[in-house]
Amino acid sequence: MNNNKSVADSMANNGILFVSNAAKAHRYCSKVSKFVKHVLYIKFNGGPESSLPVINKQIVNIYTKASTQCGNLDVRLMLKPIDSIERIKTNKPFQMIMFDRELSKDVVNNLLQSVPSETQVQTIDSDEKKFVNVLAQSESETVKTYEYVALGGTFDRLHNGHKILLSQAALRATKHVTVGVTDVNMIQSKSLWELIEPVEKRIKAVLDFLTDINPDLEYNVCPIQDVYGPTKEDPRFQLIVVSEETKRGALKINEKRKENGLLPLDVYTIGIAEDLEQQSTEEETKVSSSNLRMRLLGTLLTEPKSTSPDDAPVSERNVRRGYIAEDLFGVGLKGAAVVNCDIIAHELYEPGLPLNHTIAEVFGKDVITAQGEVDRRKLGSVVFSDKEQLEKLNKLVWPAVIEEAQRRIKALGGQGYKVVVMEAAVMVRAKWYTHCHQLWVVIIPPAEAIKRLQERNNLTEEEAKQRVSAQPSNAEQVAQANVVFSPYWSYEYTQVQIDKAWDQLEKYLECRK
Repeated sequence: MNNNKSVADSMANNGILFVSNAAKAHRYCSKVSKFVKHVLYIKFNGGPESSLPVINKQIVNIYTKASTQCGNLDVRLMLKPIDSIERIKTNKPFQMIMFDRELSKDVVNNLLQSVPSETQVQTIDSDEKKFVNVLAQSESETVKTYEYVALGGTFDRLHNGHKILLSQAALRATKHVTVGVTDVNMIQSKSLWELIEPVEKRIKAVLDFLTDINPDLEYNVCPIQDVYGPTKEDPRFQLIVVSEETKRGALKINEKRKENGLLPLDVYTIGIAEDLEQQSTEEETKVSSSNLRMRLLGTLLTEPKSTSPDDAPVSERNVRRGYIAEDLFGVGLKGAAVVNCDIIAHELYEPGLPLNHTIAEVFGKDVITAQGEVDRRKLGSVVFSDKEQLEKLNKLVWPAVIEEAQRRIKALGGQGYKVVVMEAAVMVRAKWYTHCHQLWVVIIPPAEAIKRLQERNNLTEEEAKQRVSAQPSNAEQVAQANVVFSPYWSYEYTQVQIDKAWDQLEKYLECRK
């Protein structure tokens, strides 16, 4: 062959697998995962066992089984037969070439002629002793093709269900595929929509995948503001590819096309892919972006702010080791000290203290009880219904609270605590997270937040709405967060998130020693 590196030297980031026919592609996934870490391209030889019906079946086989057979590999079945390796262009450069032993010697020799010397080469044997001819199973299926094909979706964190949908559209297109990617106004009904990637990133991921699996087609991947996108008025479209759960959208599109005097689209519906990696009963049983977003809870979304020993005097270094959480009850049981800023504010309101006197002067004696204490309920009714009044209160209270919080954190550091959790509802708005390494944010849907606030603080619905609207939105908080939690589901599922974050934090602290 050529002077290639041994596979034992290292795993390749990305690799391409050549198989003798499309019908066998899924048989090799578990083997290949031993050699490739990130992206696996699969390319097949031509012939009757690489016909459109066979590829159609293998799209489902490969992506349905990829999660369990290939671990975390990003698998991409390329839809055109082997031509020449020099003509293969991929968005991710591959460092390893693999091929099954049944590929003809002529094909293998042709592939290896122009392989760079640094590229690793590996032969792969199937895990199955007997090859099942799927051509016979697929002969009754037909794959009708069209010049112009359309589909749509959120396409958040491109997963194997998305890949089936996109691949089936590309398989049926002979000229052009348009993909509508839902924009901001269409995603807010989704679970944990605040964690959905920006539309520009989702568009790029879809386009990268499509150009990888079939670079010969024209692609238009565009944001859409409604269920119709360009299909409602473009007469060139002939087919729309949908999933079981979105096929009602295709009916609406055809109704709109009829109103506009256009022919209806043919509809191809793919089945729902079962999630073989379902991690909890709270997750959906199908492969979905919602499951992937749920699995992000408790994980590090953005790296912690780095600090060096020169950033602060030694006596203050433990102050900088604050970790923020909002409403994360029970963290203290893991060995962290907790500084609750709401409690600090309450203590600063006590009779005889400067803040108590100032609040009485600014907001009137009506917000002071007969015992001289600040009536938090009355004060809340004043400030949460008037933004100017709320800003006045914040300018009085916030500096005093953060000063006292920092004093307490420093004292706790002196007592030997490695982690201090500073808890505050106004953490983002007050920008107190800038005093700490990480921001941990808790989010739940606004309607649920209002309901829980009513129950916890004995508020009316309107009072609770005012308090929720006075806080930064979930999206604003997530934009600043290092770690996000959601206690929307069961207590046990919330604890799983906290345990995950805590384990991560301990590893981080260990690395800083």
